[in-house]
Amino acid sequence: MSTIITFYTAANDDAAERGPGKDSVGFGDFDVFASLEEWESFLLDRPLDDVDGPEQVNDEESPLILGFLPKLTNALARADAATLAGVATKWVAARAADGEKVDPAQARRILTDLAALARSRRPLYCHVA
Repeated sequence: MSTIITFYTAANDDAAERGPGKDSVGFGDFDVFASLEEWESFLLDRPLDDVDGPEQVNDEESPLILGFLPKLTNALARADAATLAGVATKWVAARAADGEKVDPAQARRILTDLAALARSRRPLYCHVA
C-alpha cells in the first residue's frame, strides 16, 4: 500500500484537522515517524533516544495528522542550504540502515520544501493518508 505524505502549515491544531491548504507539499511513501524523529535529532544535534517526535493532533487513524514540535519547525526555518544538504545525507543513510531506500535528490527536495514552509512562521503539520 502506498502512503501519501503531505506537509503543510496551519494556524493551529483545529485548522490543521481540516487538512492541507494551499501552503503544502506532497511526497510519496517513506517512514514519516522515523523521519521526523531523525530530522529532529540531526537538526537539533540530539541523540535519537532523546528526541520527542511528532504529536498526533487528530483522533483518526486515517488520515493521520501529526504536528511538528516548535523546536523542529524553528530549526528547519533557520537551516541554510548546506545544513539541509547535510541532514539529507544523514537521513538517507539512517533510512538505508533500516532497509528503506530514499533517493538523495528527493531527500534534499523534501527538506528544502519543509524549510520553506517553516519560514512562514506558522505551525507545520503532516497529513498521512
